Amino acid sequence: MIEYRNQYYTESDYNASLLKTYMLKVYSFMGAALLLTAVVAYFGYQSLISRGFVYDFLQSGSSFVIVILVQLGVAFALGSGIRRFPTYVNIVLLTVYAIITGLTFSVLPLLFAIATIYQAFIYAALLFGSLVMVGTFTKVDLSRFSGILLGGLVAIIIASVLSMFIPSLRENMFISYAALALFMGLTAFDAQKIKSYALMENGQVRDNLAVFGAFQLYLDFINMFIRLLQILGYTRRRD
Repeated sequence: MIEYRNQYYTESDYNASLLKTYMLKVYSFMGAALLLTAVVAYFGYQSLISRGFVYDFLQSGSSFVIVILVQLGVAFALGSGIRRFPTYVNIVLLTVYAIITGLTFSVLPLLFAIATIYQAFIYAALLFGSLVMVGTFTKVDLSRFSGILLGGLVAIIIASVLSMFIPSLRENMFISYAALALFMGLTAFDAQKIKSYALMENGQVRDNLAVFGAFQLYLDFINMFIRLLQILGYTRRRD
């Protein structure tokens, strides 16, 4: 989580048009990544049910490890490449991450009803849009909560890893609800932080921060979607 210091500016302090263009760029990158993930997930599902490439890949014992390692590698590269990589490299990294996520999402229709997937997506979109508005326009300095959010993120990661080996944790919805609340907070936090990116740097670094900011928001949306899917799927199974 990149440290930043929230600042407030009047129109005389910065070019409002530049800020608007920058924010549009960030959300365009994020939207394109989400669209790519959805397209890959759709065609991946078709390949899965027809026992094509995706079926063969997911059947291999090493597929899970490969996916995790690629995603971790891309996330690390995006974070560390802000000042080192040209912007097109960061765009390629974001594209690779979106494709890998789409491949993993191709199994969702086998685990959840289509109606549940659509419902989770709509709820995630509504939550995301509302929280982005809060983060963008609030006068509260959300950077003061960075420590709490980082600690919560570490706790959720540890709990999620443990749930892979402890069946009772997988059935406990507390982790899903806690993770949903955490990523709701991170969405508002990241939206405010990204607004400050436009004013922090110039040139290539600022463009790289736009890609990285899109990646952060992409992760926030994806994680909210996953947690909502788990909650809605669990609720329907109980009914």
